[in-house]
Amino acid sequence: MPKFYLTRRATRDLHEIAAYSTEQWGEARTRQYMADLYRAFGRMSEEPQIGELRLHRSSPFLMAPAKQHFAVYKPLKQGIVIATVLHGRRNIESILRSIGPSLAAEIAKIEKQFP
Repeated sequence: MPKFYLTRRATRDLHEIAAYSTEQWGEARTRQYMADLYRAFGRMSEEPQIGELRLHRSSPFLMAPAKQHFAVYKPLKQGIVIATVLHGRRNIESILRSIGPSLAAEIAKIEKQFP
């Protein structure tokens, strides 16, 4: 069964999403939204090629929608590494140009754990 792994950046993103969502919409809606995000990550791990559609926006990473957000990820032999989770209204291309090298370095460390 394919799996997904989170970088430190993605973990921080998810904590921020949960905090903002709780403040705006309450705990019940936040729990549902976060569960929906994690289900989307599971689908991406099972079908990583779905992120190729947006490769022109996220290269060298793949990117796929997860509710109002986009998960930026890289396939592994046994799943995917989610590098970051960004809201669809943000300038994703600009953000990835800025943080791409640090994301690539963190993903490389994770890949070494799963040769």
